[in-house]
Amino acid sequence: MEMNKLIVALALLLVMSCNSSKESNFMDYSKKQIKEAIPFAPGIISTEDKSEFQIMFTPNGRKAYFSRRAPEEKQKIYETEFVKGNWTEPIISTFSIDRDETPSITPNGEMLFFGSERPIPNKPNRGNFDMNVWMVKKTRMGWGTPEPLPYPINDVQTEEEEWPSSNNNFFFPIDNENFYFTTMIRGEKAIKLYHTNLKDGQFSKPTEVKGLFDDEKYWVYSAVVSPDGNYLVFNSSGAPGSSGGEDIYISKRIGNKWSKAKPIGAKVNSKNEESSPRFSRDGKYFFFTRAQSLGNYEFGEWDIYFIETEFLYLEELFK
Repeated sequence: MEMNKLIVALALLLVMSCNSSKESNFMDYSKKQIKEAIPFAPGIISTEDKSEFQIMFTPNGRKAYFSRRAPEEKQKIYETEFVKGNWTEPIISTFSIDRDETPSITPNGEMLFFGSERPIPNKPNRGNFDMNVWMVKKTRMGWGTPEPLPYPINDVQTEEEEWPSSNNNFFFPIDNENFYFTTMIRGEKAIKLYHTNLKDGQFSKPTEVKGLFDDEKYWVYSAVVSPDGNYLVFNSSGAPGSSGGEDIYISKRIGNKWSKAKPIGAKVNSKNEESSPRFSRDGKYFFFTRAQSLGNYEFGEWDIYFIETEFLYLEELFK
């Protein structure tokens, strides 16, 4: 009898330990509910005199990487830590030495990908503007030396090739082996979504993810998957249901495919520019970037906004 009581007690302790572990990984980035989109960490991450965009978090949610551009300067990747309910003053990441942006990190925290304008050794760009995806691996001392991803993930522009053709800047880890990225392959007329997987150190030949729009002329850009795997979100310009300028669209997983994409709704999309959708690691918060549209393709400074995902009522969009 005493042995049975001991077993029950140990089982209860195990359950409590698991629950405690789950709670510790659930990050509260605000002391109040965020029912409407507001700037994220104003004055620290989102500032008035610089542009910030494309935020991504480490697996435990306690460190953030994001892109920042000061006036008349190239954007760099910054990092900040969440300590006692506040974000520390951001610093430039050690690997960010050129025009760098769009950081992303695998769920196991072992690899970080980012877009960079830095040249790939022995592969000079001959077009008008070219970015490529680079990777750094985690070491005991921090992040290692950046290396460019191979062809056909990266494809350097040829003579007279113009952006966005063969331009790659964002590589999203679905898990530690499967990835999405968006690019306009040379000869195509739109930026499209592609899937590749990593096995034995090699990336598979990319395959196009189809069916998000009826007309393939609409761009699919900066795509990410929600932590629960149920939603694909990305930004597009002028697609059906647009509120004006760049907007964020969402697709729902149906079996092993994605549904037709829909605008994510008025709590995010506006007459201004919205892009770079992201989720917190636990899925509680939804992040995006917004800039005021000044007309004639001129924009104000970009800022990172966030809202609690539950208040986007995503399921309602697909009823």
